[in-house]
Amino acid sequence: MNRRFIPALAASMLALAACGGGDDGDSPDAAATGDSGELREVTVGMLPIMPTAALYAGIEEGFFEDRGIEVTVETGQGGAALLPAVMAGQIDFATSNPVSLLQARGEGLDVRVIAHWTSALSEGEGDINGVVAAAGSGIESAADLEGKRVAVNTLNGMGGLTISESVRQDGGDPESIQFVELPFPDMPAALEGGNVDAVWVPEPFLSGLQAAGNVVASYSSKESVTGHPTQLFFTSGQLVESDPQLVEDFTAAVEETLEFADANPDAVKAQIPEVLPQLPPEVAESVRLEEFGTDLRRDQIEQLGELMVEEGLLEEDADVDGLLPEE
Repeated sequence: MNRRFIPALAASMLALAACGGGDDGDSPDAAATGDSGELREVTVGMLPIMPTAALYAGIEEGFFEDRGIEVTVETGQGGAALLPAVMAGQIDFATSNPVSLLQARGEGLDVRVIAHWTSALSEGEGDINGVVAAAGSGIESAADLEGKRVAVNTLNGMGGLTISESVRQDGGDPESIQFVELPFPDMPAALEGGNVDAVWVPEPFLSGLQAAGNVVASYSSKESVTGHPTQLFFTSGQLVESDPQLVEDFTAAVEETLEFADANPDAVKAQIPEVLPQLPPEVAESVRLEEFGTDLRRDQIEQLGELMVEEGLLEEDADVDGLLPEE
């Protein structure tokens, strides 16, 4: 039986060792479990944010167990924090944003994307992340962020990159912004206490702050690279080469999960308590879901890579070809 694990503290993930792959067989299950018939234990690093509920939905539906995989979920503050654990073999797979992954490739790390996970909204009003300021602060647009203290979950990451571009497009000076690194759960209190002028948050924090009367100054993802991937599933090149069967089976289970999540948003929302147990049910029901689906959105990733070079986050052209699987 596939055990289901509640996310643990990020510090504990560094004590976990990844487990091995299976032998070849005539059926997917035989290949996945090997001669012993035992499930392979796989540790997956995720962020403590709402879309992680989709992974729990996939586990609940049996997509991973059907391929001989037992999943343990570990959480970290940002994708950049999960990267070292994956590269060290302490976590098998994880999600991270394209910016952190392209930075890793630029630093010579052999990270490989195996599947899409989530993307910002391609159309319609609003988005699944945004820059929020207090009502009455005078911050009502991207340009108003000029000279302000803005909280992001990771410095030199997706938040800062998209905010800078949205401010630039709105006629402001992104160089004047002071970015402050804070975990998402700490941002509402920091905004209320006046420790920062604005916060960049995903759901469910976005809807919660709006419900409390705060103002969205910028949907920076939509204003910079509309519909760009927010999270991609990745692993190390070492695992891709040493256990291609495990990578193939895990990828297939992720893609089934993505298709299921895209078609069954209520099933995803039902798993939110596994990720955010303190979230009131009425908030969980009303939040916007990110776009799932299996399209890697290469064009948007290339646009992000170009912005990274312009912003000085990369010294050379983004290694998109090395990061993404062959089409």
